[in-house]
Amino acid sequence: MAHVAIEEVSGRAAFKRFFEFAYVQFRSEPRWSAPLVSYERKRVDPHHRYFDEGDGEYFLGRRGGTVAGRIAAHVAAKGDEQGWFGFYDVVDDVAVTAALVDQAATWLRERGCTTMSGPASFTVQEDPGVLVEGFEAAGTTGRPWHPSWYATHLEAVGLQRIDVARTWRLRAEGDAAFTFAGTGSPIVGRFTDPRIVLPGIVAVPDLTPARNSAIALARTAKRKGWVGCTIVEIDGDPATLVPQLQAAASAAGYEWVVSPWSPDPNAPPETVHARFTMPL
Repeated sequence: MAHVAIEEVSGRAAFKRFFEFAYVQFRSEPRWSAPLVSYERKRVDPHHRYFDEGDGEYFLGRRGGTVAGRIAAHVAAKGDEQGWFGFYDVVDDVAVTAALVDQAATWLRERGCTTMSGPASFTVQEDPGVLVEGFEAAGTTGRPWHPSWYATHLEAVGLQRIDVARTWRLRAEGDAAFTFAGTGSPIVGRFTDPRIVLPGIVAVPDLTPARNSAIALARTAKRKGWVGCTIVEIDGDPATLVPQLQAAASAAGYEWVVSPWSPDPNAPPETVHARFTMPL
């Protein structure tokens, strides 16, 4: 078994490897929804606004000298007992996960944290956790796909499942009244579609079909040829807001909406994501 070494990310080359890891690992996986590159670069920037009050460290895991995983340990403010891990990506080797989790836990423990939860990168709003059900469903922009071992490794090294986030795929339909809000989400950057941004609820177009071609992405955006969208923010009653979003999406030419709420309480979700925790 190859030795697993953990290193702090320092310097441009190391940050490049940290940033690129998931893109390289899943470049041939059709279910993976590649995050918008410009958005991800801002998220892993060592000068991220999170560090104005919080603290954190990025780590790479190497197996036999080859990068095999990554993780970040972070705490929202000095003195917080709640520690977090995020930017968790790993090959199918529980030894790599164990080494990454141990390093993150050690870093947080040294800063007075008594628990570690995640993934959260950097906030729970920016990261739904890792996929635990619905592996056959393709990811969408705003709803990541992960292989099954992400969750099983975390449980194998002692973390327990806590919060879950369920999603359903709904038809873009309806005649509910709606008004536009105009402020989008940084997840899609300049590809925000104001037609699916309403007061109290925000959706983003699914950029996945054009992920391998900047030209295709630009052309799709120009003709507003998005097929589906994902709700990424809800501030209010979903039973009222989601139908409004469905109607707005239908009017804009979308076919489906990935939603954290379903009008049928008995309908099985298409996917379930979860976060995990452990004492330190």
